[in-house]
Amino acid sequence: MGHFKTGNTRAEMTQPAWLKTGAQIGELVNEWAYRGDLVVYLGPGAGGPAPAAYNPALSEIEVNTDAAFGKGVEPQVVGDLRDRDTQYDWPRASGAIFHEACHARYSRWSMEAAHGSLSSSEFEALQLLEEGRIEGLGVKSTPANREFLRACALEIVIGDLDEEGLSKVSTIHAGARLAGLTLARVDAGVLEMSDLGAVPELLEALLGESLLKTLRGLWNEMQMHEDHHDITPMYDVARRWIEAIRNAQTEKGEETQESVDQQIQEILEALADAAGIAEIAAAGELADQQVSEQWVRIAKGRSADSSEEQSHKNVAEKIFTENAGPEAGGKTLSKLQHKRQPSSQERAAAVKLGQLFDKAKYRERSQTEIHSVTPPGRLRTRALVQGAALKSKGLLTQTEPWRRTQRKHTDNPQLKVGVMVDISGSMGPAMEPMAVTAWVLSEATKRVQGRAAMVYYGNDVFPTLKPGQSLPEIQVYSARDNTEKFDKAFKALDGAMNFLHGDGARLLVIVSDGHYTSEETQAASNWIERSHKAGVGVLWLTYDDVQAANRWVKTNGEVIHVGKDTVDAAQKIGMAAVKVLAKASASRR
Repeated sequence: MGHFKTGNTRAEMTQPAWLKTGAQIGELVNEWAYRGDLVVYLGPGAGGPAPAAYNPALSEIEVNTDAAFGKGVEPQVVGDLRDRDTQYDWPRASGAIFHEACHARYSRWSMEAAHGSLSSSEFEALQLLEEGRIEGLGVKSTPANREFLRACALEIVIGDLDEEGLSKVSTIHAGARLAGLTLARVDAGVLEMSDLGAVPELLEALLGESLLKTLRGLWNEMQMHEDHHDITPMYDVARRWIEAIRNAQTEKGEETQESVDQQIQEILEALADAAGIAEIAAAGELADQQVSEQWVRIAKGRSADSSEEQSHKNVAEKIFTENAGPEAGGKTLSKLQHKRQPSSQERAAAVKLGQLFDKAKYRERSQTEIHSVTPPGRLRTRALVQGAALKSKGLLTQTEPWRRTQRKHTDNPQLKVGVMVDISGSMGPAMEPMAVTAWVLSEATKRVQGRAAMVYYGNDVFPTLKPGQSLPEIQVYSARDNTEKFDKAFKALDGAMNFLHGDGARLLVIVSDGHYTSEETQAASNWIERSHKAGVGVLWLTYDDVQAANRWVKTNGEVIHVGKDTVDAAQKIGMAAVKVLAKASASRR
């Protein structure tokens, strides 16, 4: 077959511009084929006339970019085919790649052994019948990809057809080959009979009802075969295929043709027309399927968000209502050492921080994406290319290649500040300045009509400031715990303040040296990244090890080294809050 190949590798010949796309398609095809060894070569003309080809000896997929995406399409227009929506943008390419992935998954038998055991015509028949078998299995295993196959199936058929080869066999033989490539795909569940236009009627007129029934029985027998490593039981099917053709030739007294018969030529012309029909029919189904899949993803996402939100609320309710802390005999070894009224310097620091917090609050902006036929906006080149492709097929569909985002201001949101304070043993020397910082944060948030909550975390988690309350005094706790329950502390704050699924100005402040167990390390990294993506500003305050803190925050927030100067610390925290809230807001746009 034209896309089932042998020969030397050409993967290293991929043009530099296509290398990234080739790597992405390589990941996709390995995922679809349940393999990890497939490599991809792609570029204009790769794989021959068909959109793609498979070389089983080398575990290599070739993708003809001109046939798969359209002549002259550049890789930056294609996008990342690992993304499901991008696959819908290029259904022919997605179908061709999935077809080759099906070969890689199911055609695991030895071509060399088959070639040595069968005559050339029988071996060709085996390869022909394998097309319907692997696509039928692909539809059963991954029904969501069926329409991709449908969109490109007849393009693959046309790529498989060699008119010179068709001219060297009898009309019956050529007709049988066409039936095995088209009608067999209907029985495999890839194509609808209506996709083939006039082809079925022309084939029946050429082959006759009896022969067509025999051939259909053979390709259905082949499609039932499920031992992908051993094709030898199907050798007999290939032999019976050739025998049925020869018997029909004898009955009709046919000889090998010297040129393509007029009947075959008529079928080829009908097939070319049908290719467009099938692709257009698949396009309608794909549009509906894409919308359906998107709604499913949205529903699943909302369900997961709702489940997570409720789970964190449960943690918060337990911690903030039961007040599981030193006084309640909790697991923590931390004790309240003393309380005191804030000094005038500390009050001044809270006023200064409040002023900076007021600047840090931003006006939440809603946004709507608008597509249009004309500017202004950003030109979506892919939509332009697809519109041209539809126009070439005679479809007068108006595309909207220009996209712009419309934003508008809403009411000034309430600032929400959540503070997590580490009380493991290594934090002992920092407990006095931490207590001052905690009070300053609480007081500054109250001054801008914000909402603050605070938890301390060590062997367990306990609250020192419930949501909406303020600290009347500076409270200094000891740090005697031997571990840090970061995960539980974050869940409690999120459940109380709705950081991850809320909106408005949200600030997460972590006070810690950043030395955690491996399990809490993973949790901290995850929640900091999730917070940043959700539009939460992240500040990490440390009193000694800045490098450890930087390892956690990376580019998702700001690290501040806090000294003994309270006013200076407030200035640093306020300026950083302005920066991280602006950065977090931008990350959601």
